[in-house]
Amino acid sequence: MTSNTWILDFGNSRVKLVQFENESIASIWTDEEALNEVNQNPRLDSSALMLVAATGQISKQWSKWIENAQQISSGPRIIQLENAEDVPWTTAYDSPATLGLDRLANAAAVVALDAKSNWLVIDAGTCITVDFIQDGQFQGGSISPGIDLRLRAMYAGTASLPYPEDWRERSSAGVALHLGSDTESSLLAGAIGGVHAELAARIAAFNAEFPGIRVALTGGDAKFLELRSELTIFADPNLTWTGYHYLLNRIISHESAS
Repeated sequence: MTSNTWILDFGNSRVKLVQFENESIASIWTDEEALNEVNQNPRLDSSALMLVAATGQISKQWSKWIENAQQISSGPRIIQLENAEDVPWTTAYDSPATLGLDRLANAAAVVALDAKSNWLVIDAGTCITVDFIQDGQFQGGSISPGIDLRLRAMYAGTASLPYPEDWRERSSAGVALHLGSDTESSLLAGAIGGVHAELAARIAAFNAEFPGIRVALTGGDAKFLELRSELTIFADPNLTWTGYHYLLNRIISHESAS
């Protein structure tokens, strides 16, 4: 594979552009910075290989850039994933066409790290996904509201509860997980403490069924979680992009073998 490799990731809330050099992440840009970078970086030429993956919407501006880049000979080669069926990797999931690409990428990343272990991968973003990987194969998992969605739901679904817009800043400074002293801190205790309790129970249940299961934690809001478990939790904020890079390698290898 070319050393000039890029991942363009359209999530539910942000766009991320990730540059890889020698199999490692070299740079990350988000949102407008990402768009500026694709328009200005001289390395995004015909020697570049880019994977485009979208779990969220692709804006008209980005769609136009992708279309233009695909049509010019001096532009990068772009491989755009529509769904998990585009990846040469079998899963036990009953509806791979609806499987989120980020979930598949997370699974690919931990399989690349340790294919022999059973894995539980927790991704704390807009939604919280908890996925099980066994014998190197994605088995399925759960999807529940993320911390911000829980807070927004309580605000939208009640007449008097506020939405604490600064919850991330307050959480970074430390917040009681189960005992709020006013309404806003009670909301944080409910949302963040509830996520902790939910994830702790899931980890315990899987470990009881599959002793010694490995746990990986990623996602934009993972830093607000302080999960406590008898198991060592492998935390990597870049896990999804590492997984996309691994999937890109699989696609290129599959093409070469065909």
